[in-house]
Amino acid sequence: MNGRTILTIVLGLVLAAVFVGVGVGIYDAGVAQGILDAGRVPAGQPVPGAYYGWGFHGFGFLGLIFPILFILLLIGIARAAFGRGRAWGPVGRGGWGPGHGLGDPGSWKAERERYIADVHRRLHDEADQTGPGRPA
Repeated sequence: MNGRTILTIVLGLVLAAVFVGVGVGIYDAGVAQGILDAGRVPAGQPVPGAYYGWGFHGFGFLGLIFPILFILLLIGIARAAFGRGRAWGPVGRGGWGPGHGLGDPGSWKAERERYIADVHRRLHDEADQTGPGRPA
């Protein structure tokens, strides 16, 4: 594993710990508020119910769209922060180098062929220098 992968894992764990901490804090605040409310209502009396009252009450079912879009925005920001770029098309894994992004889908093949030809040439050069009967 390289340093970037380890850093990504560590930052992911830190982010998860922050989310767990916030969730536990919110839960504890709700429990504390429930204990306070339990002391205010005399025993045996009905608890007053909540009602809408007058005024604007949100967007109804469409109100679910905004939190979902917000979560998708956070995911996009996290992908950009950790260098993942675009990875949604059949073209490549994203990034800015050759063979990535919206460039030529076959350019990675040309890069591979150049690399193989270079390794092949270097191996023949080493074999010519040592020769068949010479020690390496």
